[in-house]
Amino acid sequence: MNSEDLTWTPIGSDTIFSTRVFDVHELKSRSPEQETKTFYALHANDWVIVVPVLENSIGEKSFLMVRQWRHGAKRICVEFPGGVIDDGEKPEDAARRELLEETGRTAKRMVHAATLSPNPAIMENAVHVFFAEELANTNSLDLDDDEYVTSEAIRVNDVIAQMGHGEYKHALMASALMLWIQKNGYPA
Repeated sequence: MNSEDLTWTPIGSDTIFSTRVFDVHELKSRSPEQETKTFYALHANDWVIVVPVLENSIGEKSFLMVRQWRHGAKRICVEFPGGVIDDGEKPEDAARRELLEETGRTAKRMVHAATLSPNPAIMENAVHVFFAEELANTNSLDLDDDEYVTSEAIRVNDVIAQMGHGEYKHALMASALMLWIQKNGYPA
């Protein structure tokens, strides 16, 4: 079976439920065998994840990570900074904004690493991953009204060792970390 034999044809979409964070869409699609089926997907604005890299005077690298409560997991998670792209905002501008809001840092260099689908089976949005380099500290956070976040520098090797365990279970953070390793190599 080739790829064309796997393709469904979208027929229509209706919003059946809305929240401040996402909408639920009911999707009608035609199968490769011409059967019409109904599916459901979450629609939300795209997101950004920023991988901020700090380097000390002897060349040791750390990531600037944030620690925050996640309601879905019902736990504290250690993550790279990030968040929702506002309507009309460019992904890089959102990445710079989220980095500043959550860590008080600005980046001289912001490099787009990839655009990923968080969960293509049920989600319609994308997440844009950026690497932030040459950071400057403004010492000023600008958190959302319902956001409680702390930030800290954590050695790259420690983040790699912890990813997937304890407070480091956010799958999108593992993806962002993998992209960083892909570009920079696995540290010695």
